Amino acid sequence: MGNDPSDYYYSDEEVNKLIERFRNMIAGDEVNFFEPEELEVIIDTFLKEDDLSNSRQAIDYGLKMYPGNEGLQILNIHYHILDNKIDSAEMMANRFIELFPDNVEAYIVLASVYGERGKHEEAVELLEKALGMDPDSEQLITALSMEYQMLGFNKKAIKLYIDLLKRNPNDEFALNELVFVYELTGNIEEAIVFLLEFTDEHPFNQHAWFQLANAYNLNNQPDKALDAYEFALAADATFSPALFGKGHSLLFMGEIHSAIDCFQESVEHEGFKSVSYFSLGEAYTQLNNYGSAADNYMKCLNDDPLNNEARIGLANSLYMLGLDDEAIEQADKAILNEPERTDAYQLKGTILMNTDRYAEAIVEFRNAIRCEKDNLSAWLDLSEANHFMTGPDEALAILEEAEKAQEDESALIYYRKAAILFETGENQRAVSELMNGLTTRFELYTSIFDYNKALEENEIIIEIVSLFLNQ
Repeated sequence: MGNDPSDYYYSDEEVNKLIERFRNMIAGDEVNFFEPEELEVIIDTFLKEDDLSNSRQAIDYGLKMYPGNEGLQILNIHYHILDNKIDSAEMMANRFIELFPDNVEAYIVLASVYGERGKHEEAVELLEKALGMDPDSEQLITALSMEYQMLGFNKKAIKLYIDLLKRNPNDEFALNELVFVYELTGNIEEAIVFLLEFTDEHPFNQHAWFQLANAYNLNNQPDKALDAYEFALAADATFSPALFGKGHSLLFMGEIHSAIDCFQESVEHEGFKSVSYFSLGEAYTQLNNYGSAADNYMKCLNDDPLNNEARIGLANSLYMLGLDDEAIEQADKAILNEPERTDAYQLKGTILMNTDRYAEAIVEFRNAIRCEKDNLSAWLDLSEANHFMTGPDEALAILEEAEKAQEDESALIYYRKAAILFETGENQRAVSELMNGLTTRFELYTSIFDYNKALEENEIIIEIVSLFLNQ
């Protein structure tokens, strides 16, 4: 029976030496001999790196040297799957199973071919048959769990993932997938119950504490999430995901300075530089410290130029700093990266409107609405820009258009109509819209004053709001 290359233990240094020896042999610089398991490790490494060219050379060499080796033949099928030669892979896998009917890995490979074709029922049937042959194969149980997920058999998937974790509490993939399925099915509280029991049995498993923290966050329990992140860090002080997650829990709880301390530490951890700079930008934005926010967004973009969230954050920070031209430049870059990005168009429109460039602003707000028809704030901004440029009639017409685009009643539209109508002295119509707004969402009535502060002194509004308050 063939072996999974992961069955052989080679250190990173040993793998690198094997790869170097093989490359030198291919280049013609050396004559080398490789054991079959060494070739399996070499091929597996190339496949994991999506290096199809070197994978092909290693497979051809291996099959020439060891034509009957099951492990090399399995890797050859894997190669065909990665090279998108699905028909060939399926044919080879079926032929292999005829020759080696007891090789469980062949069933896993053929099932993956079925999965690629969307034939998940056939994949499950094949894997269940193989499981009867080798009920202890963790690789097989994992593959079957994934196929159950694809078919929506989530309870079966959960059962198998729990079984995997009983066999191997350090199976990070099974743990992640288990929590994902719980989340997918809306059973996050069940996930918390399981993870509490699991961490009680395995208190030094930092991944389990991390998943428990994430589950608490999903369940709107940031204080408990924070404790779980602390336990993860107690188990492994260098566990970067927990440090980063802790920062976000603190941010959610409003402990912004403590969150900043976490992100300033996590930015030094490999793989967390870019996201930590972005999170620092978000934290400083919450403090209205737009200079520091802009600095961190720029550091994020230096590391990850395609991070559009950071690009928009930078544009907003520059706008808040009064650097309108620079802000528009960043918004334009965000739009270039994502032409359907509604918030980028809207931010650009806001900047243009606040610099009295109403015609240009209207174009951008229309673009924002094109990307997201029910973007209410973009409709309100569009109405405001038209109010400035052409007057109240056009502004009201835009609001009528906005109402038709919304799935639900919008109190903010009612209040905006009321504000405009009170401005123009059409008090009877204004009162009607005000009443609609108060009936729909009373607490949003102050949006009238956000739009026109002078209306705070309007006696009609004061009287009607007072009547509602005293009901």
